[in-house]
Formats: sequence, structure tokens, C-alpha cells
Amino acid sequence: MGFGLEDLAGLLNMGPPIGAWFAQTEAVVGFACGKGSANRPVIVRHWPSSGATAHVFARTSNLDRMEVRNPGHNHRNEWPRCWLGDEGNIVVSRPLPVPKDALDEDHRLCSEDDPATIEAVKSARWQAK
Repeated sequence: MGFGLEDLAGLLNMGPPIGAWFAQTEAVVGFACGKGSANRPVIVRHWPSSGATAHVFARTSNLDRMEVRNPGHNHRNEWPRCWLGDEGNIVVSRPLPVPKDALDEDHRLCSEDDPATIEAVKSARWQAK
């Protein structure tokens, strides 16, 4: 796994690194219509040094059309807020623009531990179409 400028930005406290997980409402994320107050886990793909918007990918429990398999997380001792204990699917075909201020420490779940997941997220296109 390579170490890139986006990783360095996270280390320099310019924003969270690729692979940081947050929970935010569907009203903010805009992944599943009609579920405005439901919490959706999202993983950071791109946090630009300027601008007010980051790009994330949503995680879903729907495993019918698997894009990026994300194993269940078992790091509650290190990340007590993380509730991603079951296997999930990261939908990398649909990058989502989210306001950076919605992805703050109050909404932080954890940092991804699975190297294959991080590499898949890094490899995915993040630009909105």
C-alpha cells in the first residue's frame, strides 16, 4: 500500500485521511432517498486542501451487488463509537460530495483497519460525474 499526498494531509491535521469513517444522516449524505434521519456510514475518499466539500463513499449492509467488501470492524476498544460490526459493501461507483463541516469529530466512527479496503477506496474514482 502506497503513501500519498492525501495520506500526508491527514497526518498534518489538514483533514482526515482516506479510510476515515464517519456517520452522518441521509439528509446530509444523500445516498438513500426517503431516509433523511437515518445514519449512514461513509468512508473518506478525497479531502481537498481547499474548498468546503469532501468526497466519500457510502457503506451499505446490502450485499446483493457487492462493489467493495468491507469486513466487520472489531476495534471497539480503540474506537468505542464504531458500530460497523457486520460485513458491509462500500459503493465506490457513486462518489458523494459531503460538506467537510459535517464530517467532524462528533461524527467520526473510526479509521479503517483492512488494507484491502483502503487500497480499493484509494483506487476508486472520486470525481463526481
